[in-house]
Amino acid sequence: MKSTSCQYICILALAIAVCCPGVFAQEAAKTAEPAWSIPWLEKTSLGKATIVIKRFGRLQRNEVWDPPAGYSIGGIDYLATEVLKLDEKSFAGSEATQKALRDMKSYAYFYKARSRGRKVDAKNPAEEDLNEIMADLKRAVELGYTNHLEILGSKKELHHIFDKAEFKELIKSLKEKAFTRIREGYTRQVAKGFALYAKAEKKIWKPELKTPSGEAFWPDGSPAIVVLSRIHHDGYNKFIGRLEKLAGANGAKLNLRTAFYQHRADDKARLEQTAGYVKTLGTVSPYSVIDRGQYKELRETIKGRYEDGSAKAGDKKAVFDIFQPVVIFFDAAGVPLYLTNGVLEDWQIEAVLAGFTAAAGSGSEEKKAVPAPEAEK
Repeated sequence: MKSTSCQYICILALAIAVCCPGVFAQEAAKTAEPAWSIPWLEKTSLGKATIVIKRFGRLQRNEVWDPPAGYSIGGIDYLATEVLKLDEKSFAGSEATQKALRDMKSYAYFYKARSRGRKVDAKNPAEEDLNEIMADLKRAVELGYTNHLEILGSKKELHHIFDKAEFKELIKSLKEKAFTRIREGYTRQVAKGFALYAKAEKKIWKPELKTPSGEAFWPDGSPAIVVLSRIHHDGYNKFIGRLEKLAGANGAKLNLRTAFYQHRADDKARLEQTAGYVKTLGTVSPYSVIDRGQYKELRETIKGRYEDGSAKAGDKKAVFDIFQPVVIFFDAAGVPLYLTNGVLEDWQIEAVLAGFTAAAGSGSEEKKAVPAPEAEK
């Protein structure tokens, strides 16, 4: 009986092999060696471009530029040379492989430039040598190298070309592109944040708060921007004046408030300290003081909305964080719409104010007069 079963299994396997050769071909492809290889790194875990790039960094940190004594392979020079030997045209059918090669080559040219810089005559470098260093660096950038800070940090090897006009122009271009990437990325992050909170179940935090003059803390019928901080906080000191100015320029001056939190909101000594602190700063936006219980309620309200929105967005590993100064954006009902942590640059403030205006609608400005209904005739 066992023999018959084995025969059936063998026949079935043979039929699959004949009729479905692609299945085995695909499986073989999964376990195949990388399409490209580098002597010295063969049969190691360094079969991916990102890991080869990391190897460059590790060699540089240990100042391993040349092969060890008695060896012809190893070191940055050798690795860069071997990477640059790889022929991108040989992999015309694979965009992923071609991109991997370009990534590796961008780093190889960068390290090649640094290597050349080590070898030139320190006191009297030849112009031809400097041009070769510059050519390698420009080629690295053409292939996708973007880290201008790393280039400037390589002064030990590249200082010979720091005064060249084309080097300064290259760094300027990389800086501008880096800032553009950062700015665009932050704008996307803000939009994503407002969208995440919009998915969450609505929870309100709007206690009856008063300013020191006895007026209502919350803007009447309008959204609010509340800065949460302690007094004498260095970040708040440097931040609030710029925030007030930019909020005014963006039509949100009347929405801006500050909530200082203390252990007790009725501590007279603390209230006097707070009043003196605000007077010294010269801020003009209204403020109020909340106690520890109100702070904890606010924190739990925002945390609950963040975690609910994250879960609905499919992010199960989202971690809520909050640190001063915190800017919290509320709709007119007191529902938190988004928050930012820490001191923001002016362009970041403008990005979140734009996101707030879009999320809260036209209510981020003074309430417009509503015409009275016509009397019935």
